[in-house]
Amino acid sequence: MIKSNIKAFRIANHLSQEQLAEKAKVSVRTIQRLEAGEDASISTLNLVAGALGVEVGDLFPRTDSAKQQEKIQSADEQLQSQLYQRHEEFKNFKRIYNTCYIIVMMLWGCCFPLIHDDAVSSIIGVIWIGGWMLFGPLKKWFELRKLTPKLDAKYPLTVNRIDKNQ
Repeated sequence: MIKSNIKAFRIANHLSQEQLAEKAKVSVRTIQRLEAGEDASISTLNLVAGALGVEVGDLFPRTDSAKQQEKIQSADEQLQSQLYQRHEEFKNFKRIYNTCYIIVMMLWGCCFPLIHDDAVSSIIGVIWIGGWMLFGPLKKWFELRKLTPKLDAKYPLTVNRIDKNQ
């Protein structure tokens, strides 16, 4: 049995066991077991800590137990590793998207001098300006619908982190 602060954090956040379980993406029974002091995997501890907005080490009272300190340190290292890898992939997506965006808009803008009809040129100009306005929401949609679920599946310990895509 390991004493934990999970119940205190849950109550301080005004969450029921069911709400915490849903937020942490674990079962209610898992929350009950953790609050009763039963042991859990490192990934489960990371999910619960993320849902509560604390570090894994904060879930337990300070102790001199080397085994418990090793487990907490291992959980933090795994989380930090996954966060770092996720951040790198997210930054790479942003770089690639921004590069493609600039190239497309520059090519589109370079087509203006090739059109000698003023009416067609004006229409393409309006579409070009609209393109600038569409790329921002398109990027956000892609991040929310495609990229974030992919990264959540690849880096499960980061799912509940507020800073996961920064």
